[in-house]
Amino acid sequence: MKKTLLFILVITQISFVAAQSLEITGDTIFFGDPNIQIEHHLDVKNISANSIDVVCQKTNITLPLGLLSFQGSNYCFAGACYPASATSPSASATLAPGQDITYANSDLDAHSGYYNGGGIYGIATVEYCFYDENNPSDQTCVTITYDCSQSTAIDEYPSLNEMSDFYPNPAGGLTHFTYNGEGSAQLIIIDILGNEVKEIIITEAGVKKLDLSDMTKGIYFGNLVVNSEVVSIKKLIVK
Repeated sequence: MKKTLLFILVITQISFVAAQSLEITGDTIFFGDPNIQIEHHLDVKNISANSIDVVCQKTNITLPLGLLSFQGSNYCFAGACYPASATSPSASATLAPGQDITYANSDLDAHSGYYNGGGIYGIATVEYCFYDENNPSDQTCVTITYDCSQSTAIDEYPSLNEMSDFYPNPAGGLTHFTYNGEGSAQLIIIDILGNEVKEIIITEAGVKKLDLSDMTKGIYFGNLVVNSEVVSIKKLIVK
C-alpha cells in the first residue's frame, strides 16, 4: 500500500512539473502571394496561478531557397519588433494569473507575425516558442506554415495530365483525387521537409483512392509526375 501511494505521489509530481502555464491560440497555416506580406496574430494566455514574465523566441525551420537575410518571418511582441534575422529571446511581457494578451483587444504587448516572401515562391515553416523567462522549460510552442507556392489555387476542372485537389482535405484514413491524363503517372507524397513518404503508380485516368492509415498527422504535398516531370502539386493535410 505504501509503495502504491508513493508511486501515485511521484506521478502527480511529474505531471505538475510537466504542466504548461501558457496557452497559445491562433491560426497556424496561411496561404498567400510571395509578393504580398502576410500578417497574423497569436493570443497568449497565462493559465497558471502565478504571474509570469513571458518571452517569445522564433526559430526558422524551413525557408524557400533564395530568401535574403531581411526577408522571411519577423514579429513583434512585448512592445518591440524583431527582424527576420533575429533568433534571440524577445523582451518580456508580464502576465497576471488568467490574463491574456491579444491583438484583437489592442494590447501593446500582443504578438504579431509577418512573412515577406520577397517574390520567391515556396513554403516556409517557423516555430514560435513562448516561455517563462525565469523558467525556460515551462514553454509552449506553435509552428506556423506560410504557403506561397504557385499551386495554391483550387482546380475545379483539372487540365490534361493534371489532378484535382484531394477530397476530403483535411482527411484521415482515406482521401481521393481525380487524375485526368492519358497514360501512366506517379503520385509522390512528400512532407514539409521534402522527404518522400509514399509513392503511388497511376496507370489510367479516373478517381483514385489514397490510403493515409500509415501516415502521421501533418502537412504533405502530392507531386504528380508524368514523363519524369512534375506537372501538378496539391496540398494534403492529414488529421
